[in-house]
Amino acid sequence: MINLLPGDSKKEIRAARSNITLVNYLLLIGLGLIFLVLISVGVYVVLINTQSDAEKLIDATRSKGASYSSVEAQSAALRAGLTNAKTILNEEVVYTKIITGIAALIPTGVVLDSLNLSPSTIGAPTTLKFFAKSTTDALKLKDNFQSSSLFSNVSFQGLSSSGQAGDYPVTATLNLTINKSASK
Repeated sequence: MINLLPGDSKKEIRAARSNITLVNYLLLIGLGLIFLVLISVGVYVVLINTQSDAEKLIDATRSKGASYSSVEAQSAALRAGLTNAKTILNEEVVYTKIITGIAALIPTGVVLDSLNLSPSTIGAPTTLKFFAKSTTDALKLKDNFQSSSLFSNVSFQGLSSSGQAGDYPVTATLNLTINKSASK
């Protein structure tokens, strides 16, 4: 097939085809821009709605938080009370443990004259006076107190025999320290 069209007509036909192609591209680009603008507007609307929902949630949370302020104040007061109770219980002295510890260490044939316990006597040197039937019982008493973990620094202040024929003629005075662990 031989093309018999003049050269100018050929150029115009090619230009017309190029123009149609360019117009199609322009339409496609225009539709793409319109699509992008619509997507951007949609995303903006969604973000605005999400922001308003988040602000409503923040306001609701703040109002709930305000209602819990009284509970928080009560918990702080309870925490302070528990701290005070813990301090008191840590400083508690259980005298019955000390008394039963002393009673367990006293051998047969020995009696305690008197016992004065106070917080100031715990952990400080104390003197206890005992009456015994024999010197052997008094020595056994000292050995029992020395071997106990409840007491430390156990020593005789005095050991004397009255020479009388009474039930407990030997007087033993012990110096000792009541350990703090004995009262816990």
